[in-house]
Amino acid sequence: MRVLECSSKGDKRFSAFYAKVSINNKLTSIENHYQLSKRFDNYVPKTWRDSKGKKPTHFVVGKNKYEMKYFSMWYKALWLKYLDKNPDLVEHAMEFDNFNDIFKGKALNCQADVIRQYVKEGRSSILNEIQPFLIRMKELRTK
Repeated sequence: MRVLECSSKGDKRFSAFYAKVSINNKLTSIENHYQLSKRFDNYVPKTWRDSKGKKPTHFVVGKNKYEMKYFSMWYKALWLKYLDKNPDLVEHAMEFDNFNDIFKGKALNCQADVIRQYVKEGRSSILNEIQPFLIRMKELRTK
């Protein structure tokens, strides 16, 4: 069984610290987008370390505030964007039977799980799952 290590200790191209996407014209790592979107009442983190492992009250993307029920969808949306822009990486990942993140711990969201879903269940499975978040984003943009 071939296992792809999706972390900075494995193939860095599948690590949220190294995988970069552009959101609102800001190109940075998925980890930065994800961690820096967290809000703790009125506290805004300055670095990913300020929010890693902490439970936020809500999150912000651009100028829009979202309820936590959309948070996992946001994480999956970041990975969907990254994997869509890197079909060669998806092709490489398809050579593996399973996906692991040595740092997963008790984290709510895990890059290995999202990558596994994209490769094994298809892009559409993630797209279908994040539809409520995409709809909410569109609603807030038109306000």
